[in-house]
Amino acid sequence: MTYIYSQFIPDHLMRYIFLLTFLLFTTPTLVWAQIDHWESVIREGDVFRYLEPASQPFDQWKAINFDDSQWPQGPSGFGYGDGDDNTLITNPAISVYLRRSFDIVDHEAIEAVLFHMDFDDGYVAYLNGTEIARQQVTGATPAFDQPADGLHEALLYQGLVPVPITLDPSALVMGTNVLAVEVHNESSNSSDLSAIPFLTVAINNPERHYQTTLSWFIPPLDMSDFSTNLPIVLITTTNDQQIPDEPKISAGMKIVRNLDGSPNTLGHAAEAGRLDYSGTIKIERRGSSSQALPKKSYGFTTYNASGQDKENVSLLDMPEENDWILNSLAFDPSLLRDYFSYDLARALGEYASRGQYCEVFINDIYQGLYVLQEKLKADDNRIDINKIDIDDNQLPELTGGYITKADKTTGGDPVAWTVMNSSGWTVDFIHEVPNPSEVTVPQHDYIRSVFDALTTTAFTRNSSLADGYPSLIDIPSFVDYIIVNELASNPDAYQYSTYFHKDRQGKLRAGPIWDLNLSFGNDLFVYGLDRSHTDIWQFENENTGATFWKSLFYDPEFNCRLALRWQQLRQAGAPLHLSTLEARIDQTILLFEAAIDREEATWQRVGDHASTIAVMKAWLRERLQWMDERLVPTSSCTSIDLPQLVISKIHYHPNSEEFDEDDLEFIEIANTGSAVADLTGIYFGGTGLVYQYPVGATLATDARLLLAHNAEVFEAAYGIRPFGEYTRKLSNKGQTIALLDGWGNMIDKVTYADAAPWPEEADGEGSYLRLTSLDEDNAQASAWTAAPVGSLVTALPPTSSLSIYPNPGDDHIIIQSESIIYSVLIMDIHGRQLHRAAPNMRRYGYPARTLPAGVYIVIVEDQHGITNHRIVIRN
Repeated sequence: MTYIYSQFIPDHLMRYIFLLTFLLFTTPTLVWAQIDHWESVIREGDVFRYLEPASQPFDQWKAINFDDSQWPQGPSGFGYGDGDDNTLITNPAISVYLRRSFDIVDHEAIEAVLFHMDFDDGYVAYLNGTEIARQQVTGATPAFDQPADGLHEALLYQGLVPVPITLDPSALVMGTNVLAVEVHNESSNSSDLSAIPFLTVAINNPERHYQTTLSWFIPPLDMSDFSTNLPIVLITTTNDQQIPDEPKISAGMKIVRNLDGSPNTLGHAAEAGRLDYSGTIKIERRGSSSQALPKKSYGFTTYNASGQDKENVSLLDMPEENDWILNSLAFDPSLLRDYFSYDLARALGEYASRGQYCEVFINDIYQGLYVLQEKLKADDNRIDINKIDIDDNQLPELTGGYITKADKTTGGDPVAWTVMNSSGWTVDFIHEVPNPSEVTVPQHDYIRSVFDALTTTAFTRNSSLADGYPSLIDIPSFVDYIIVNELASNPDAYQYSTYFHKDRQGKLRAGPIWDLNLSFGNDLFVYGLDRSHTDIWQFENENTGATFWKSLFYDPEFNCRLALRWQQLRQAGAPLHLSTLEARIDQTILLFEAAIDREEATWQRVGDHASTIAVMKAWLRERLQWMDERLVPTSSCTSIDLPQLVISKIHYHPNSEEFDEDDLEFIEIANTGSAVADLTGIYFGGTGLVYQYPVGATLATDARLLLAHNAEVFEAAYGIRPFGEYTRKLSNKGQTIALLDGWGNMIDKVTYADAAPWPEEADGEGSYLRLTSLDEDNAQASAWTAAPVGSLVTALPPTSSLSIYPNPGDDHIIIQSESIIYSVLIMDIHGRQLHRAAPNMRRYGYPARTLPAGVYIVIVEDQHGITNHRIVIRN
């Protein structure tokens, strides 16, 4: 199958961008000082004998002494359909077999041997009857009519260069040698086939016996004394097997990193004390458009020593996990856009993939500069959500957690659903969590309904905290997502590589950001694309994404908060101030500066790096000015009236022999203001702790509300009914608890820890953290004391003996209290109000048969305060 990547690009530009020196390598016996020059032993246009088989060739066809005189002959390349064919073969064809005899004149003069193969779609190559390389063809003796294992397009006719294979010089013999290659097509009716073999040797004297090298061939650098300030990643596959697109193959991996700051060398791989990691991995190529480039990105998984089970490990000081990426920095001559963008997002307080620059060798072949980084996945230290299970098909479990993305379907995952963008194109949404092969119909329907509701409420500009888009989405995450992507003028934003995540009973969050190599003025120029400009909004550009992005931007309430956040981030010393951004760029370059020349010599894609950075900084200055002129907050959101709520108790590490310790966790908020606080829309932001107060809930002045991790166990253990139940658990090591209003404005924030100066008795010793006085600054550890859980009862106001029955119910439910019931509010699990009443009596009945089957929240206010209850209706 033919794919043209360069049809819009002038030849000279294509050669500048894609001109590829073959991969640098190190061979233990190679003495670089002895290499005088390189020569081509076999190159394009050399005459081969060839066979278009109608049956299986004799097995000795690849041996030196095989008689091929009956085979026709012609110059390479062989094939049809690509315009790179000097010898046309039958169209179509499933395979072609090639042989060429050549003489080695002076074997002692050869220091190194490289084999290149330009092919479509798979091949196996033999030198003197011994296999030396293969790709996309399986089987010890492939059948003549066996199709290749997948598609692979020839590279040279597109301006690209084949990846070289390093051979031991001993594979050659003095005198006559034979190179034999069988090339297999992906099907018998394929539109093209290509076969062009190359053999190149390094000579240790000035004498010349063979042919000059081709124009795309650049001699490798001397790697014999390779050293770097960066970690060195060394990957070794079995029998030097090439890493496929899929599936993952087993390999060994070592990471060299000297903790004392001294340079890392290849020799250090033999010293255990200098290794950050040494173990088994499974690895494959990854990427979409970047797959067309010679330098590949890789995804790998770490395994235990047996290679049977995945093993979580910490690589280069990043939190333990087993799924990782080697980012090739594709299409980006600055070598920093991805890393810089992720670093910037973290400076804004959002999670983004952590990474470390490194230099990579695969099977002793130098691959260049990479970023070893975290793969986006559900994990406490990555996208911190509670992964939904295949059995979670009822509320509230059905509400999360999910990871969904708008993207291309390159990984084989099916499209979950499609929507139209404002340009009339489609946007494909794909399930990440749950896995597309495991997602159930209720799960699919639920998460899609959240996006559908967002689309509707954003389009109608419903900004109500009760039932508008603020009740559905975490506003700060959407604001920051837009800011980072628009600052970068990322042309893929919103349409591709656009992630969302939603925890159980939590709001939908935008992010993490991903894949910003095309940004800050950079684009797929090699494909004739130029979309990253200083004077456009990307949600109005070519890839506009789902319509809710544009709807949100032009909603006055959302836009005001977006502009307010932008102006805050642009202040001196803030992350988006020009001097801060330029300093961050300079600091990033210092991380990999020593590897720039090696990257350029290897891939010829960097050019004048200093000029590239100067252009990027000038672009950034223009972009900042353009956005400054358009993101100006209005009075509608600059005056913020926040309730005076204080986080006053935290029980993060209970101790119990009777109950599951996590189920005894709780937190408390107190109203220190002089007015009743409306809790509608108020929630705990970030990830790791999920709770949103129900619509209509209030908290009287000087009153307190307790939230428990498990309301039933909490009541059994403490004899107190909590107001509500939060999802997830508090960290035993410490975390940030942020209480936000419905727009994401900070009401209160506490970052506790399990070590001094925080009271250590609260860390699993039977006590909880209690604010000594509501007048104290609860951000300070000194404001907290460790209180025994026995003091919890006396510290709370009395609760009513209120009951709701039957629960589960079907025809009707009864709400009964020993005191007067002032109000009853019934809501669905999403916080939508379904019924409100003011009984002013001790017993109140409600016709539950009017409600569909499901879980509902009943909020009752009586003389003792407000209580929150969950009921199940079985209609």
